[in-house]
Amino acid sequence: MKTRDNDVRADSLILEFLSEKLQGASIGEISSALKLNRNLVAKYLSIMHMHGRVELRSYGKVKIYRKTTRVPFHALSLVSKGCAIGLDQLLYVREILGNCKEMTGAEKSDFLSKPFSDIFHPAFTDPVVKKYTQDYRNGAVSPPLSREISWRKRGFNLTIVPCIFDDGAQGLALLLSEQGDIAPASKKEKNNIRTYQYLTHETPNFVLHLNADGDVLYVNESYATYCKVRASDLLHTNGIPLATQDDFKKIKKKVLKNWSLNEPTTSEIQVVMEDGSVRWQSWLFHPVREHGVLTELHGYGRDTTEEREREIFYIRLQKDFNQDVQDKTSELREITAQLRKEIDQRKALELALKKSEEKYRNLIEITTDIIWEADQFGTTTYINPKATSILGYPSEKLTGKKIWDKISPDYQDTLKNYFSETKCLSFEQIAFPMIRSDGSEAWIELSGIPLVNDMKQFSGYRGIGRDITRSKGIEEYNKRLLAIIENTPDIVRISDIRGNLLYMNKAGRKILKISNKTDITGCNNASFMSPEDWSKILEGRDIAIRDGIWQGLTTLTATDGTLIPVSQVIIAHKKGAGEEMLFSTVARDISDITRFRQKLEDANTYSRSLIEVNLDPLVTIGPDGKIQDVNHATEIVTGVSRELLIGTDFCLYFSEPDKAREGYEMVFSQGYVRDYPLEIVHKNCKITPVLYNASVYRDKSGKVQGVFAAARDISALREIEKNLAYSRDFYQKILDELPNPVWRSGKDGKCNYFNKAWFEFTGKTPEEEEDYGWSSGMHPDDKDRCMALYLSSVRKKIPIYLVYRLLHNDGTYHQVADYASPVHDQNGDFSGYIGSLCDLDKKGEI
Repeated sequence: MKTRDNDVRADSLILEFLSEKLQGASIGEISSALKLNRNLVAKYLSIMHMHGRVELRSYGKVKIYRKTTRVPFHALSLVSKGCAIGLDQLLYVREILGNCKEMTGAEKSDFLSKPFSDIFHPAFTDPVVKKYTQDYRNGAVSPPLSREISWRKRGFNLTIVPCIFDDGAQGLALLLSEQGDIAPASKKEKNNIRTYQYLTHETPNFVLHLNADGDVLYVNESYATYCKVRASDLLHTNGIPLATQDDFKKIKKKVLKNWSLNEPTTSEIQVVMEDGSVRWQSWLFHPVREHGVLTELHGYGRDTTEEREREIFYIRLQKDFNQDVQDKTSELREITAQLRKEIDQRKALELALKKSEEKYRNLIEITTDIIWEADQFGTTTYINPKATSILGYPSEKLTGKKIWDKISPDYQDTLKNYFSETKCLSFEQIAFPMIRSDGSEAWIELSGIPLVNDMKQFSGYRGIGRDITRSKGIEEYNKRLLAIIENTPDIVRISDIRGNLLYMNKAGRKILKISNKTDITGCNNASFMSPEDWSKILEGRDIAIRDGIWQGLTTLTATDGTLIPVSQVIIAHKKGAGEEMLFSTVARDISDITRFRQKLEDANTYSRSLIEVNLDPLVTIGPDGKIQDVNHATEIVTGVSRELLIGTDFCLYFSEPDKAREGYEMVFSQGYVRDYPLEIVHKNCKITPVLYNASVYRDKSGKVQGVFAAARDISALREIEKNLAYSRDFYQKILDELPNPVWRSGKDGKCNYFNKAWFEFTGKTPEEEEDYGWSSGMHPDDKDRCMALYLSSVRKKIPIYLVYRLLHNDGTYHQVADYASPVHDQNGDFSGYIGSLCDLDKKGEI
């Protein structure tokens, strides 16, 4: 309990210090100012950062902490009557509170996990809002932003504030709420807007509204009819319909150039019609700016092709009149010059048309979306290079084929149904998996519009496609996250203000011994705790209501009376006005953690003891060749104490320092050395020949920190090898002299040794008997049965006992009993069998 009080005091001291340091402070500054241990300060800051109580900014290797000013995301529902949309630090939609459909016209599922830039809504495409979110994405810290948005003849207030989510992650909260009663001036403005829309709808001239990025916000019926499409089909497209992107960029450049003058900009542009003809348009664009940011361009235009043609016609008439008053020679010369001029003009028009076609072709080929066309039978007539890069097929493998050929068979019928003369319907965002050239799947989302020929008959589809494989992956990832929450080993509960349970995950039911058939809503948190722990939880909930979160240690009681020490985190979820507060609790059984920590400390002590009592000299060497640490064996072999060895040159303790340095450098170049021969010199001049094995060791980032080396005394090793060889020969001789036939096998059951008695019994050679060759001497009636039992015992690693008839060297079959025991190596691992035969026909003789 004293430790917990110290933790609280330390937390409070750090937060109080950061409250005075508005620009933040580093771990070193906090440690020095509060006179606290640096590692302790780092630990508390890490925990408070995880809980969202402090913010972290990194400047190179320097980490600056400051007290957070962010609002808990779930608390925003108390101050907003509309919809709260939470964005993570990568500007992906993470959470949504409130009535999303009423405020945005779309369901929550349409926004969740999508990037902010992919959502088309006036509240999100507003240039000021986009600039604010992009500044936040780049690390800028800005004050909250408020905007007024008009959408579907309704007024909305948009507020953007930094927030923090329940898991401590930081982000932005977009609060979208409907404006109150509309003032008379606002009603008048709406009437003016309706009047404007009606007048622009009836005018034969063109009216076009674009946002700063060139997306079409409004277009009147006259221009839609001119483009031979519906006005709704042009909404949300980019650029001036029928014109190139270069024309829009030039117009926007003119507007930005006249920054100080909010004056209209006139432009003459050429457009290419659906039938391939080129026409002229004259536009007057007026810029709309808010807070100094260009938000919209309002354009008023008309088709000037006939005027230009009349101008050319009038010029020709004037020239013809002048030619009439000239003599025939002058007339012929003028006619020739005019013809040449017309030819040049036609060439110029053809060149301009060619350039325009090339621009459109380039746009289609470099777009990030798939552009495709198919005839009425579903045969692909065109597909842009983006499709080949996504699917990995060359273009000839896609064009001329059915568009559904590469689609997974289970999804083909969905697309085939649209290629029917009786339907002829457009389709949008049909998603299905397509098979790449390498066999993997790519999820593609297709949209298409039907094409008709001059006879008004269905002739195919033209459309676009988008690779949504990554979005599908994110969707699957979110499902896995939900599964993880349900299957987490921690206890996860949700309860109301009275402690009544509303939810408990599988781990909670298992740990608390609650049957899956039990209705959890009939249980109360207090029934799983002692009165003292329940009082502690009630105090923790008060803190969670105030601060958003509480963490502490308590003990839970299972239904069978088992006491479970846990670390609990309580989070208060504040809903709308008049709604009950909910609490989510995550509890972790810390008994295993305590035992694990004790085991880890014991393991560290044990590991150090093993190193210290190791008979081999062990040493760590820094990159500069200086000794950093040694064990007691190194002190013995050198005769120098550990304190004197540390900091000295590693090579000084060998008879050949240059050779020692050469081996040390080999470790850095190769990463290790094995059995490198050296001689250690004791301070009394005694020489100890050793074999060194060394390798580099690295820090967490992979940077080499030095070399760890171990030496083995070769003289002792050779003596051991000599004794081992003697022992091996001794036992080998014993086996060879045994009167019973003896055999040995590896762990795969293949025999690799037979003694002399075996070969005297069978009369065969070692080459004939090795592996499974010895089984050829079994009686045919016994072989299948015995070999099946033999191999089964090998797989199970159990003793073997077989009785069978084996061919004797006298040409007769003897009844034998074959018994074998499993053999294990020094590590206890199974290494094979050792077995012996008993000739039963000798009537008890061994």
